[in-house]
Amino acid sequence: MNQKLLYPALTLFLGATGGFLVGKSGKPAESDAAKTAAEMLSRSSRSGSLTDSKSSRSSGTGRPRSADDINQMPGQLQRMQSLLEFYAGLTPEQLEEEAKKLEGIPMPERMMASYVLFAKWAETDPMSAMAFSDKMGFTGMFVRPTIMQSWASVDPVAASKYYSDNPGQFAMMGMFGGRGGGGGPMGNGAASIIAGEWARQNPDDAMAWAKSLNGSEKGNALGSIISQVAQNDPTKAMALAGTLEGDDKARANRQIAEALGSKSWDEAQQFIAGLPTDQQDEARRRAFEGLANKNPAEAAKQLASFSDEEQRNRATATVAERLSRENPAEAFDLVISSGAAAQDDAMRNVMMNYARQDSAGALSAIQKIPQGEARDTAIGTYVFASNSTNYSENFALAETITDEGSRARAIGVSAAKWMTTDPEGAKAAIQQSTSLSDEMKTRIIEGGGAMRDWGGRGGRDGR
Repeated sequence: MNQKLLYPALTLFLGATGGFLVGKSGKPAESDAAKTAAEMLSRSSRSGSLTDSKSSRSSGTGRPRSADDINQMPGQLQRMQSLLEFYAGLTPEQLEEEAKKLEGIPMPERMMASYVLFAKWAETDPMSAMAFSDKMGFTGMFVRPTIMQSWASVDPVAASKYYSDNPGQFAMMGMFGGRGGGGGPMGNGAASIIAGEWARQNPDDAMAWAKSLNGSEKGNALGSIISQVAQNDPTKAMALAGTLEGDDKARANRQIAEALGSKSWDEAQQFIAGLPTDQQDEARRRAFEGLANKNPAEAAKQLASFSDEEQRNRATATVAERLSRENPAEAFDLVISSGAAAQDDAMRNVMMNYARQDSAGALSAIQKIPQGEARDTAIGTYVFASNSTNYSENFALAETITDEGSRARAIGVSAAKWMTTDPEGAKAAIQQSTSLSDEMKTRIIEGGGAMRDWGGRGGRDGR
């Protein structure tokens, strides 16, 4: 089984069960479990087999006999090892029988098993794997990206032909978010997935195929190729982009700028200077995102290069969020001193990390902000994100928010947290509050701790 497909499967599983995707610092970070999984896969790729895994050696029983046996094993990583080993030794017919049993597996194990099973199946008999997905109802839509990616990783020509012959089968793929040319399988359509895998093997042939497509699938496929190539070979990506026209070329230039920005800000600037004037601002923004992701401290030094105030504030928000993952106090000071605090996203993203990493420090920082929108945003985010158990203090802080809707939401969130340990105390505070209408008091109390949109406007203050 192709090992580069297995590590994403492990990270997906670990993330779904809360053990991997968000580390203590709030940034994407590998936990010890994920690192162990990576080492396990590295060993298996060198040896070509998982038969000498810890689970096999310790049990003395050799290869697992069934997925049910594996699910009864103690130790998450042992189950993962054994699952990889078990599916790797099955024929397509046996994989089909195992796929029929997935419904009976608890959800976390099912996610992991589904990915590994269909990735293996697609490498050995993709046609039967795809046919089986048609029998899975709505769930089939979620396994087709895995099938297509695994298939394209070993035979992109055949995968592309199947896609062209069966366009209706993939009509709903790519409907789960994600920017064209980026993100994981669920964020892209089939054409983008095939193109990205093909670009790893033969970018020129991948480009020729992508250019034969139409509409958005063409643009997404081309973007996927450029994005993939630019990561390791920006010069080759530039050559490929030179064969494109119009919006496709403009998007390719943005992707190249982002890749260059993560490697060298000077090289990115030189590249951007050679672009048409109307493409330079967006390319510079993307290059700055690349730099901020790679080196936020260096990105902060480059903020002065933005002459336009609005662009500089957006860039500040970007670098401050990245910087706050490691040094939230410094990021907070950057937002305040730069004038970007007027942007909700800048303050919200920084305070989210600050409150989770250093609740006391974040609370102290809030006191430095004058009354206004920035302070309202900081308090609302703090109340939502803070791990502080001083619920009465958080409740009182929420009451100081000036905007009525934001204030009601923050009070509701603080009350919901308070109710988990002291419902009577929380209800008493709500009843005594002079910042809430009688109607809002009733709504919050009757919510019983459910964090509803009490203020009537969702998606704000960290939610």
